[in-house]
Amino acid sequence: MRTLALCSLIATLFGLSATSCTARQGTPDGGSGGNGDTGSGSTHDANRPDIGPLDDTGGCFDPIDLVFVLDVSTSMADEFAHLRDGIASIFTAADALTTDHAFSIVVFVDDVLVVDGCGQFETAEALQAQFDHWRTFCASNGEPGGARAQNGDCPENSIDAIYDAATMCTWRPNATHVIIHVTDDTFLESPAHFSNGLPAMHTYAETSAALVANQIRVGAFAQQTPVFCGAGTSANTAQGFLESYDGMPSLPEATGGRAWDIADVRNGSLDMATAINELVASSHCQAF
Repeated sequence: MRTLALCSLIATLFGLSATSCTARQGTPDGGSGGNGDTGSGSTHDANRPDIGPLDDTGGCFDPIDLVFVLDVSTSMADEFAHLRDGIASIFTAADALTTDHAFSIVVFVDDVLVVDGCGQFETAEALQAQFDHWRTFCASNGEPGGARAQNGDCPENSIDAIYDAATMCTWRPNATHVIIHVTDDTFLESPAHFSNGLPAMHTYAETSAALVANQIRVGAFAQQTPVFCGAGTSANTAQGFLESYDGMPSLPEATGGRAWDIADVRNGSLDMATAINELVASSHCQAF
């Protein structure tokens, strides 16, 4: 049959056994997801690439789960404008890979808000409205999670925000998982407290482990060279995103993702939507 023949050809190209084609032919959902998750009786070999379930053209149609984890402090309004302007392109690029994609948002300053319980935004217009809302919020110098506090120091709570995205959002077992993280400053980790008394709840190591456990690739826009934040200048804004942290690999490196210098967005040499689309396309249907 056509599907079996195409699968046999792809199996030959990727060095897979022919039995994997027989398993896919007899199982409508292909028996295993694009992230290397296996079901009962799967013949998946962890040392070989998982090409995902196949359609009649031999293409992979794994879903995409993507969560934006976004710093909404006062310096980030321009990045929200860039993201808003690129959302239509991001939706179009995702549609070219699969019609089954889910986009959600987590925002943070010193506390964290998982927007709408990490519910899915179904349209580009709905996401654009969210970015417009949070761009306006940036001017408030407030805390999105409801804490009665002002942001009075440079570090932001990236670690708790990424941890919450990794553990509270829905990551489907057969989907490609991506977090897009955007900040221009450094972070604190537990047991440290921000200057307004709000605590960091999780460590860097805990957050890295949660990402790996849920097979989530991180694409991080971060600041390579520290700049004045309004309350001073951080010693190192690249750690954890563009370089290692305390002897541990950066989150993009630990998860097979990518990192970009946010300064390149601000000087016009990097388009955020293009960078995001390239990461998603290169990750889609690839084993974690």
